[in-house]
Amino acid sequence: MKNTILTYSFYLILYSIGGFFLERIINILFLGVPYDNSFLIGPYQPLYGSGILLTIIVYDFYIKRYIKTKYVQRVILLLFAILFTALVEIITGEFLEVLTGIVYWDYGLVFNCSYPYSCIIPTSIFGVISMLVILFIHPYIAQLRSMIKNRYIYIMITIFLIDAIYRITSYLI
Repeated sequence: MKNTILTYSFYLILYSIGGFFLERIINILFLGVPYDNSFLIGPYQPLYGSGILLTIIVYDFYIKRYIKTKYVQRVILLLFAILFTALVEIITGEFLEVLTGIVYWDYGLVFNCSYPYSCIIPTSIFGVISMLVILFIHPYIAQLRSMIKNRYIYIMITIFLIDAIYRITSYLI
């Protein structure tokens, strides 16, 4: 169980870092600048890491185990990826707005959406990206995890938690 938690923590942090860079690319494409709308100080976007981690867990423990047809697996994987993307966007967006009073992203500025934190077009795009990452990149990330000693993951977790605790408490004090 301990290694499972470490492994999923590693995935969360690694995909959060990947999400940070993906966000910069998206902001350049849609806003013309590498606009930084991060909450944390370090190069993490936990929203991306959380969405893909939830999808990986469902894929590993349910979809791959109980659904034998590859095509059906991929359709269900895509649906869960979109669902988890939407849920994480909504929960994170609302939480950050309540905590900080800041709207960190607003899909209504680019897409015809009335709700700022989730919109069918970008959410579906992120779901497709999550599915592709899980199918084609995640197997290599899982191999990478097997080569990294646990103590380095503990260091990663500690740095990540210090960043998160510092940022959250800075708004509460």
